[in-house]
Amino acid sequence: MAHAYIDIRGAREHNLQNIDIKIPRDKLVVITGLSGSGKSSLAFDTIYAEGQRRYVESLSAYARQFLGQMEKPDVDQIDGLSPAISIDQKGVSHNPRSTVGTVTEIYDYLRLLFARVGIPHCPNCGQVIARQGADQIVDAVLNLPEGSRILLLAPLVRGRKGSHERVFQDLRKAGFVRARINGELRDLGEEEDFSLDRYRNHTIEAVVDRLVVRHGPEAIDRTRLTDSIETALKLGGGVISVLQLGQDGGAEQEQLFSEHFSCPTCGLSLPEIEPRTFPSTHRTALAAPARAWAP
Repeated sequence: MAHAYIDIRGAREHNLQNIDIKIPRDKLVVITGLSGSGKSSLAFDTIYAEGQRRYVESLSAYARQFLGQMEKPDVDQIDGLSPAISIDQKGVSHNPRSTVGTVTEIYDYLRLLFARVGIPHCPNCGQVIARQGADQIVDAVLNLPEGSRILLLAPLVRGRKGSHERVFQDLRKAGFVRARINGELRDLGEEEDFSLDRYRNHTIEAVVDRLVVRHGPEAIDRTRLTDSIETALKLGGGVISVLQLGQDGGAEQEQLFSEHFSCPTCGLSLPEIEPRTFPSTHRTALAAPARAWAP
């Protein structure tokens, strides 16, 4: 259960005389008082020092050897305390572009954290962006429910205007007999005339394979499935659509996969996230002396 307060009991650091206090969390709190009344003793030497000590103790033994042993402040108990950040009163940069993150150098830790555990999403549609190889796509297909009827589709045209007659000709020459045109499955017979409106957007996908998911002795031939997926990825420029069909033959569920680090829906490509992906707003502020610990 989340704590609503930082509950301090029996604080006796420096000028503090065994005080008990509750400080609300997620609030901007100001500690005021006369000189020598214990403001810094409470904020820095008790709250910050204990938060810093607990964070260091949570690190591995290898990391702790570079940070040294930290003494526990003179206090009976502190509950609801999070890892703390302290800004040195004498080291704050006066550059107007400086932030708490750059002044305390916590921004460097956050850049590393987001680069290692962050999950990128497409800024256009919000879909998770990830790279998936053929083996991962094969595993995803094999994990579908028993009896699922699926189509492996290779996207050729996605929301582009034109009649796209050359696309149909190339598909026929390559030996494909079916395609999904604007969401409708069609045969690619020589006598078929699709007559697409050249002034409207169209989506054309080649049907690379049709399969029924089976487990046990009648399981799908993994080699065949892998070959079909690799063919679809090559034909679709690294993107494949796995379409599950309902009992009536209509589309029930569709999954898009991409072997590139790009959005399979929008096609937006992004670089691999690294610490430098998150540039500092003011690099000179990082040199300012400060005390900081990454949560």
